[in-house]
Amino acid sequence: SALPRTATFCPATDECLAGTDNCSANATCTNTLGSFTCACLTGFTGDGVTCTDLDECALNTDNCDTNATCTNTAGSFSCACNTGFTGPGTFCADVDECALNTDNCHVNATCSNTMGSFTCTCNAGYTGDGVTCSDNNECLLGTDNCDPNATCTDTAGGFTCACNPGYSGDGVTCTDV
Repeated sequence: SALPRTATFCPATDECLAGTDNCSANATCTNTLGSFTCACLTGFTGDGVTCTDLDECALNTDNCDTNATCTNTAGSFSCACNTGFTGPGTFCADVDECALNTDNCHVNATCSNTMGSFTCTCNAGYTGDGVTCSDNNECLLGTDNCDPNATCTDTAGGFTCACNPGYSGDGVTCTDV
């Protein structure tokens, strides 16, 4: 007599759960009926078994501001605003070093904000690079406008003119008394 056939139940193996898949550490494993698939994570490229990091900075697929530096990381990237700018890196605003008094201009210089930086210019009556400013002695340099019958006296950043004895006027113009 023939024995009745009985169905045999074979439980499906989940290779992903069992860790028997060959997916890259930078991929996701998805169980399928009788098998599995591997897919590279975002920021990586490949067949899932081999996944290579994408350099978003070199590929210009990052979203960093034009005034920020892009740094590639495993599977992603980071943005940091350049010196002279502030923000999260995806947006960078100019820092006004002059308004914040973070410039290094001399006390006798004028600070001018520029995009991402600043410049220092010595004030009238002073010479230097803006970081260091020295008083001009207009009397010794002959750059004063005193009358020939006046005495020039150097002052910080300028000069004064006073008519000599026997003359009257404002020092720029002196007339014989």
